[in-house]
Amino acid sequence: MFSPFKLLTAAIATASLSLAAPHPAEAQFTNPYTFSTWNNPISSSADTAIMNRAFQRMVAGGSPSSAGFVAAPAAPTPLSASAFRPMAAQIMPLRLADDPALSPAERQEMAALYSDLLTFYHDWLIEAGEQRLQNNVAGAMTYLLMASHYVLNDGEEISEADHEAILQSFNEALASDTHFQALSAQGKQELYETLVISAALPLALYFEGHEVGDPDYIAQAQEMIEATLIAVLTGDQG
Repeated sequence: MFSPFKLLTAAIATASLSLAAPHPAEAQFTNPYTFSTWNNPISSSADTAIMNRAFQRMVAGGSPSSAGFVAAPAAPTPLSASAFRPMAAQIMPLRLADDPALSPAERQEMAALYSDLLTFYHDWLIEAGEQRLQNNVAGAMTYLLMASHYVLNDGEEISEADHEAILQSFNEALASDTHFQALSAQGKQELYETLVISAALPLALYFEGHEVGDPDYIAQAQEMIEATLIAVLTGDQG
C-alpha cells in the first residue's frame, strides 16, 4: 500500500500549469478560476446514482475507524468486481472539451489537459506499484475521496489503512450494485475517467495555488471539489 500523495511530484505540477492558460469566461468547465461558469463534470457526465449508492453504503456498511472511515470487510470481494476492460485509450477528454462556446483550438487545449490528468493518474499508479487500480472504478472513487480530503483539509493525507478500507468498501458496494454490474465496459470506462478527471483537476489547481502562492486558487479548488462531492452525495445529475 502506498501513501496517497507521497508521489505527487512534477507530473501533476506540469499538468496544473495548463490551468493557467487563459480561457474564455463564457465556457463551461474550462476556466477553474472563474466559478460562475464552471460546470461540474460529475453531474453532467457520470452516473451519480451509482456513486451515491456506493458512498452511502460505504458510510453505513462498516464500523468507523479512528479517522472516521469504515473498516475493510473481513473477507473482501476481489477487485475484479469493479474493474473493466478499456474499450478505447481514452473516452472522456474529448467529450468534456466538446463545448460550443470554445474555439477548435481551445477544445483541443482542454482535451489535452484532461488527457494529461488521466495519463498522470495511470503513471502515478505504476510508480506506486498499484497497477491493480488501473481501470478500476472503486479505485477511482477512492482517488476522488482521497483528493477531496486532501484539498479540504489543507494537505492532510488519509492513512494507508483507511485508504485500503475505503477501497474495499467501494468495491463491495459496486459488486452488489445491479445497475453498475449491468453497465457496459464503455459505460464503466466513462464513469472511471470522469471520476479521475474530477479528482485530479481540483487537486492540480490546489497544487498550483501553493506553487504560485495564491490563496484564491486554493479556495477555488476547494469550491470545485465541494461541488463534486455534493453531486456525488446527493446523486444529482442536474
